[in-house]
Amino acid sequence: MRILHAYATRLPLPAKKYGGTERVIWSLAQAQMRQGHEVKFLARNAGELASQTLKYDRDKPVSEQITDWPDVVHFHWPYEGELDKPFLCTEHGNAGEARTYPQNTVFLSEKHASNHHASCYVYNGLDWRDYGEPHTGKPDNYFHFLGKARSALKNLDGAVRIAGNVNEKLAVLGGNRFNFGRNPYFDFHLHTRFKGMVGGEEKHRLIRRSKGLIFPVRWHEPFGLAITESLFLGTPVFSTPYGSLPELINNADVGFLSSSYKELEQAVAQADSFSRQACHEYARDVFNAEVMEQRYYKLYEEVINGHVLNNAKPHATGNVSEILPMTD
Repeated sequence: MRILHAYATRLPLPAKKYGGTERVIWSLAQAQMRQGHEVKFLARNAGELASQTLKYDRDKPVSEQITDWPDVVHFHWPYEGELDKPFLCTEHGNAGEARTYPQNTVFLSEKHASNHHASCYVYNGLDWRDYGEPHTGKPDNYFHFLGKARSALKNLDGAVRIAGNVNEKLAVLGGNRFNFGRNPYFDFHLHTRFKGMVGGEEKHRLIRRSKGLIFPVRWHEPFGLAITESLFLGTPVFSTPYGSLPELINNADVGFLSSSYKELEQAVAQADSFSRQACHEYARDVFNAEVMEQRYYKLYEEVINGHVLNNAKPHATGNVSEILPMTD
């Protein structure tokens, strides 16, 4: 099958420090090529893939930029236009306001789909060959937070609070101690260590040596690569029961979910009771690029054969990104 991935961000493939969506696209494309499919990209930044990339021009209709080459086009944004090729769209985020989506839109989890009045979803997978080996032995003396430090939805303040209340150190992967500009953030706690926007092996090393991921998000997480990356590298997850989380953390051996700070603190204090080996094996087997590729291949066949992926156009009746409650 000839597959064209279309994405509109400025980040190149493969992603370096930034770009969760780009990591997923890259992992999917690599898995597709391993299965013998031909893959090209329509993108703003060709990165290392110039020979496989068509330059995306935001000022021209997309339909004029897609040649006769692909059998199917996989948009990584909600493309609303006409196209004489079969296509589907993956929605990687949450609606910020009332809106509709193309009928052949794929979401990232069952809850993500239902929040947008849809039924079609595929879990993100990653190419675990890029992550090295997990650490399933005794960890170092810290937990980690992985996400945008200045986002209230990701709730770094909550992670800092949880770690501090049980006298644990917290490595923050995804920001600096002092963030100025939009959504400023300042942290003066002695038990926090800010590592900045780390990526690659440095990020993997910090995760695999951690006692666990403290991730008390206060929104409906569409998927959560921070969760599956942490699990694969051997660390349990302590988070809230919002969005995709109950689907991803569905085994008491790999993590704990609660919207209560007190209950999360109690679980974090017992982090050594969780199985680091079980965390690794679960993520390795369920959230890998090969499983993702197989699920998308079936959806490609559906749209090529003229079928629709949702019974009606997905839609959001309002802001799906509203901040959600936590209790003491």
